[in-house]
Amino acid sequence: MHERGRGRALTAIAALLVTGVAAAPLATDNAAHAAPSPASSAECRLPAALDDLGSGFPVDDQALPAVGTLEAAMVFVDFEDHPAPRGSLLKAESNLRSGVEYLENVSGGDLDIEVTTSDAWVRMPEPSTSYPFDRGLSYEDHVRYIGDAIEAADAEFDFSDTDVVWVVATEEAENITYSPTTNYLDVTADGNHLTHAVTFGYDQWRWGGLVLAHESGHTLGLPDLYLYEAPEDDPGNWHAAAGGWDLMGLISGQAPEFLAWHRWQLGWLGDRQVSCADLDERTAATLVPVAESTTSRPTSDGMVVLPLSETRAVVVENRQATGYDREILTTGALVYTVDTTVRSGYGPVRIVDATPGSAAGLDDAPFQPGSSWTEPTTGTVLSFDEARGDGLRVTVEPADQR
Repeated sequence: MHERGRGRALTAIAALLVTGVAAAPLATDNAAHAAPSPASSAECRLPAALDDLGSGFPVDDQALPAVGTLEAAMVFVDFEDHPAPRGSLLKAESNLRSGVEYLENVSGGDLDIEVTTSDAWVRMPEPSTSYPFDRGLSYEDHVRYIGDAIEAADAEFDFSDTDVVWVVATEEAENITYSPTTNYLDVTADGNHLTHAVTFGYDQWRWGGLVLAHESGHTLGLPDLYLYEAPEDDPGNWHAAAGGWDLMGLISGQAPEFLAWHRWQLGWLGDRQVSCADLDERTAATLVPVAESTTSRPTSDGMVVLPLSETRAVVVENRQATGYDREILTTGALVYTVDTTVRSGYGPVRIVDATPGSAAGLDDAPFQPGSSWTEPTTGTVLSFDEARGDGLRVTVEPADQR
């Protein structure tokens, strides 16, 4: 969940209710028929079409840099009506620690997070019930809550170098229900104008550290991939667009690695790792698993991108049971569309399901080696084959060249 700005009510999280070398030419005995070189990856960088969170390039100006060192201040808070039990500070810190590890691992070391924590629980000036998380939290209420936490901690805490504030409520305060983000904080402490914050509520005990990684994705500029409104023909399915194929969708999904597209947006996947296809030319690339794309660069292809327009593209990446995808149900070629005109929470990324109607939903969406898919608006055919090890060979062929 992410908060856009002053005067806008926070949107409820539906989920709470419930990285490139040039692609190799196709093998051929006739050099005259070898595949041409792929287009420059710059041609596949769909320009941003929206302010705030989005799927285009570059990410919004308000986003924090995803490369370099991020200074995070983690403030643990309790309340007069819900004091934290003695000895509970370590449990609260440990619950979220894996989220920091996730971000550093998935970035391939490009993002280093330095966390400074409060040494004890900080008592908030108001009882927990004065902050209406369970009654429809507004931007003003959220900022008041964050500001109160910063002010209460400021005497013992130095915020002068802080990039993002993480406010962690005691487990006793169940009415601090969920964990929203704002990139539009307007609080000054120790001479530092603070603009980004995440507040962790009771849902952190359900999601664990991955909720920190999800919400941090918003501070870095990424959109929600789950739907704020379920489809009319599939009521209750908030994850009909992207399923559990990215942490910005279903936090508890079976494949929480960030999509290759998101890694590229954040600068964790290099331009040389993007095989940029052309609607009029044949292109082929061998993709490493997405979980390895940011650790093996710059000598491996991380994805194939086929632009359909200035704002839409088809993306193919290789998903295997490795890294944070180790519980994956089905491996293979994950195909999805990106539309930079679609806002966060309304399906900017949509998975192409290789097995529509299956009982597994989108969990078995990847295409298997030996199969193919035809892009319906252009007739372009994408074919998938096994490569050495966990590699995946992707071939893009225009309809008139088949």
